[in-house]
Amino acid sequence: MYLFSFFFLYLTLDFPEPARHYPYFVIGLLLLLTTVRDYRREHKIISDSSQVFDGFLPKQFWVMFAAFLLFFLLMYLFGFYIASIVYIFICLRFFRIEMKYILLVLICMAALIYGTFDVFLNVPLPEGIIMEEFL
Repeated sequence: MYLFSFFFLYLTLDFPEPARHYPYFVIGLLLLLTTVRDYRREHKIISDSSQVFDGFLPKQFWVMFAAFLLFFLLMYLFGFYIASIVYIFICLRFFRIEMKYILLVLICMAALIYGTFDVFLNVPLPEGIIMEEFL
């Protein structure tokens, strides 16, 4: 988790100064919560590598990997919003979530993405090469 956080911290150094505040806050919070969680676990590091892949199903991995690749293809072609909605829909349908909950999650995620990136951070999201032709 620390490597993940520091990797994204390094990537945010290229952002313009006003756009760095929110990522710094999220990464700092993630580092703090990870440290507190690790400290509370009897003050020692526990290796759970034998339990991480317990119950691992290759089908789940390959379907999620294909959905991940499809996400990037759709983001390139149609933009971030459509790619995100399709990706979340595929993941939730694959794990057999009821349609009413899927629709609720999709609506909430679209609103969250719009509110976070377009309104709060004012960061342009990828529009996709096909959507740019229509807009």
